Amino acid sequence: MSDFGPDGIAPDGFDRRAVETAWADFVAGRPVAATAARRLVLESWTRCREYGIAPASRRAPHVGTGKPFEDLLDDNAELLVAANHTWDVLSESLAASDSVFVVADPHGVLLDVRGNDELVEAAEREHVGPGYDWSESASGTNAIGTALILDKPTIVRSTEHFCVAAKIWDCAASPVRDLSDGTLLGILDVTSIGDLSDNHTLSLAVTAAHQIEHTLHSQELARSVQLLNWYRSADARWRKHSALLLDRKGRVITATAGAHDYASMQFTITPNGPQVPADNDVVIEDLVRYVPPADVRPAGPRERWYGGVVVIDQSRTHRPRPRALRDGINPAFAHITTNNPTLIELMRRAERMARANSPILLTGETGSGKELFARAIHESSNAADGPFVAVNSGTLSKELATSELLGYEAGAFTGASDKGRRGKFEEADGGTLFLDEIGELPLDVQVHLLRVLQDNVVVRVGGNRERQVNVRIIAATNRNLDGEAEAEAERFRPDLYYRLKVLNLVLPPLRKRRDDIPLLVDTFLRRLQGTYGLGNKTLSADLLDALGAHPWPGNVRELHGLVESMYILSDRPVLTIADLPEDFARQAARTAAPGRVATQSMPLVDIERDTILAELAQHGHNMSAVARRLGISRSTLYRKMKQFGLQRQTMASDH
Repeated sequence: MSDFGPDGIAPDGFDRRAVETAWADFVAGRPVAATAARRLVLESWTRCREYGIAPASRRAPHVGTGKPFEDLLDDNAELLVAANHTWDVLSESLAASDSVFVVADPHGVLLDVRGNDELVEAAEREHVGPGYDWSESASGTNAIGTALILDKPTIVRSTEHFCVAAKIWDCAASPVRDLSDGTLLGILDVTSIGDLSDNHTLSLAVTAAHQIEHTLHSQELARSVQLLNWYRSADARWRKHSALLLDRKGRVITATAGAHDYASMQFTITPNGPQVPADNDVVIEDLVRYVPPADVRPAGPRERWYGGVVVIDQSRTHRPRPRALRDGINPAFAHITTNNPTLIELMRRAERMARANSPILLTGETGSGKELFARAIHESSNAADGPFVAVNSGTLSKELATSELLGYEAGAFTGASDKGRRGKFEEADGGTLFLDEIGELPLDVQVHLLRVLQDNVVVRVGGNRERQVNVRIIAATNRNLDGEAEAEAERFRPDLYYRLKVLNLVLPPLRKRRDDIPLLVDTFLRRLQGTYGLGNKTLSADLLDALGAHPWPGNVRELHGLVESMYILSDRPVLTIADLPEDFARQAARTAAPGRVATQSMPLVDIERDTILAELAQHGHNMSAVARRLGISRSTLYRKMKQFGLQRQTMASDH
């Protein structure tokens, strides 16, 4: 039996008995022919097995009643109002098909069920009612949950359901999206106890979903007009400020001349001030740190704000946005934090390389970001929807490397699985295989890699059948693979090297892009705050100077580790040289106070004491200026002076 078409519509000739037999074989662990049921159904059954769902006993669970469910209804009030309007339009068509009209939230929890009273009551008895969770992970294969997974209109017939209790239903579901930004708002489902007409029912579900989308979009447009009128009526209040007019989802509608740099941001206006999506670093950087709640002027009633004005406080220091985001680099590279012109140009080259399917060799020191580049290339390529499989060649033993990469047949060697196993090339089929530290790959394995590159086939260990694969190879190394030493030692095949180096990028070490260090540090600190929740922390100027002078043999990875260590171990909001590990602090102290003599043998307390003395001398014993320079409070400075036995009189004699 073939799959549904691209729109999810099943072909004529649904063989209920054949699918029932396939399901029985599947749950019993017996082999199931690929043609016994539709691919999307078999894949869903496989996910259900991974979820640990018991098909004979599982019924849709209830997420709760009372206040939690009332809050859920309130959160989705506009969706329900629009759905109610659509039900009024389509109720006659649905009544004729003995179907119920179901609205679910973006997670698969049912919000409302409409239809004639008898059908609604029957559905409720079978857990098709408000508050029941029909996500695939909770209730197995079904139109609502599977449509969420597939992100497209889907129909699931009776015997195609994974759980026995759901096999009485035929269901068709379609996602409901925000027409402005594509955000998933919910799911519209049509469910019947009887047989559905595939084409008609799925078309009805899609039509209903589109009707809801257009209703919500019209309401949003009306709110935007209302918001603009409110803004224009008070235009004089904002004209002299850097101000943004935002709708309730944080989309910028208009901005004053001084705020155009912020126009690409997304905010969410709440009673507690502006909130932002956690995956948008630029927004978090620019909003959370620099726009206090007092600078938000909401529009509309407090319980239903429909937008507002954000006034940017230009008196605060603004951290630079990564140039890569400003200069039109593919969004796939946005997580590579840089202002460095060389690295930005490499990103542009990498983006062009991504359009081809040729092998790519990334060269650079350990920790310079080779895997970040590899992932960005994959995500901006035509294979972005396929898998990205990363392998560290340096961890593969000579004995296991071949079977890991090529896979093996059942019984190929002692300890082999009796079912055999796919190798990394097969796992990456249709996507990208990233071979890190390629220079460490054993010579006899390099032969196999060369064949895959030339013929696009793999032969599993212990087998003789050629398996076709379509894999983009990205290799990375910190070694000079074409050097004379490599050739003489016979550690890397020249023919493989030249096959891999069709496209080549050499990534600069951190010491050659020191201007990125403040930007990287700021990015790390924001992420660490989200991970550990230890508050917002910054670095003192002296500490940043010290980091800028370090040679960074471990590159960005070393910098991240150092920042993470200081963030976790320090209880102060401003990290200083005193927070550095002792071995790092010796060099940092010399940078922070260049006028003094410091030796490699100086203990950390002496370095900190000398740093304070040097700053006091430089700033004429101005305690406020010294505290600001060191990134500590005046009270902390006095405490440290007392700790080190420093008095104003002795300081004068020391300097």
